[in-house]
Amino acid sequence: PRQCSVVFSFQLENHPGNCWPFPGSQGHVFIKLSVPVIPRAVTMDHVSGTTFHGESISGAPKDFAVYVSDFSRVGGRGLHSISKQGGFKEEHEEQGTFLGQFTFLWALNPSQTFQLKNELPGVMNYIRLQVLSNWGHPDYTCLCRLRVHSDP
Repeated sequence: PRQCSVVFSFQLENHPGNCWPFPGSQGHVFIKLSVPVIPRAVTMDHVSGTTFHGESISGAPKDFAVYVSDFSRVGGRGLHSISKQGGFKEEHEEQGTFLGQFTFLWALNPSQTFQLKNELPGVMNYIRLQVLSNWGHPDYTCLCRLRVHSDP
């Protein structure tokens, strides 16, 4: 079967300073997918570490988890983000179905693909990216791009 991708770019271009920052080193974002899919993998993209000097790359995600949900029973409303230090509030705190926990090794490659567990009963409408840690920046974490790979 052919594979398709849903791309969520937090900013249009992937270069230094052009990211979606949230306060602190932990937080999460709910993303409403444009079409329902059965996710098979995600690709995390960040600016290359060679582009940065000093501590700038320390705001990149390090450990993260991926969850999915169809939200049909709770009526999800698009993109919501939450971090422990603040951010947007959301009406429902459902975790969703856990599909894996990973470590993004930005020094190895600024674009890395992670295979997800595929124990899903059907297509999903929402993905939840839970950032568990970053590479040491105490004030913020920056997300550049997340690609969701799926079967059509």
